[in-house]
Amino acid sequence: MAKAQLEKSYLDTIYSILINGNRIDVNIGEAVPTVINDLLDNNKSAVILTAFNPRSQTFSLQENKSRNNILRAYLVKNNYIIFDAVGQGSDSSWPAEESFFIIGISKDETEKLAVEYGQYAYVWLEKDKPASLIFSSVWSK
Repeated sequence: MAKAQLEKSYLDTIYSILINGNRIDVNIGEAVPTVINDLLDNNKSAVILTAFNPRSQTFSLQENKSRNNILRAYLVKNNYIIFDAVGQGSDSSWPAEESFFIIGISKDETEKLAVEYGQYAYVWLEKDKPASLIFSSVWSK
């Protein structure tokens, strides 16, 4: 898939965060939902990141889950506050990707993890700001 198509797919994806049995949808360029905004104080940011399908190449569900389990272990070991999330694009032929909503992570740490897991992009969230799609350095390679 061409990068322009990929970018459009990422922008059109609905990113859902699962908190206490509730699904909270986040859309790029739109205000962060109140329940998410309330979790972010003025000093905290958050990200939605996955280890699924590096470089937007389809991996098996087993491989993707294994990659995400390694990422989860790292996040837990480093005491990040995490919630499960999922990204579902408008293209039904591309399966939803399990992800993590990670509170209190820096952009530098996120970039490091995005590169390590071969992710072209991630969703960046800050209090009282619209959700934004950030392209990692993997995108420009």
